[in-house]
Amino acid sequence: YLHEDGYTSYGIVGCTQPRRVAAMSVAKRVSEEMETDLGDKVGYAIRFEDVTGPNTIIKYMTDGVLLRETLKDAELEKYRVIVMDEAHERSLSTDVLFGILKKVVARRRDFKLIVTSATLNAQKFSDFFGR
Repeated sequence: YLHEDGYTSYGIVGCTQPRRVAAMSVAKRVSEEMETDLGDKVGYAIRFEDVTGPNTIIKYMTDGVLLRETLKDAELEKYRVIVMDEAHERSLSTDVLFGILKKVVARRRDFKLIVTSATLNAQKFSDFFGR
């Protein structure tokens, strides 16, 4: 839906998943729905495997992959939107990412962060991000 609303016109939509299998399977399903080859417009990156390309506009990845990307680019300039899926499945990586993403949200008006979870305490996240 974010692609259809134009968010990929100016950057990539990234979606984190807590597990490698989830990142791979969701990317495969979305690429099929968009009728594109996996690794073209829709791809995924997990430890030791990157199935993305220069045309990738939707990237599924583990939290650890995104955290490593922040080491090279603290502002996540190539991303327009980050979706943190299954946010209730906290880990050291996700907790550090939330701290980094809080700063990115504050500095970049063009950047959107979406946090999803089936069992999330929304008020705690809203308070953390100051919304």
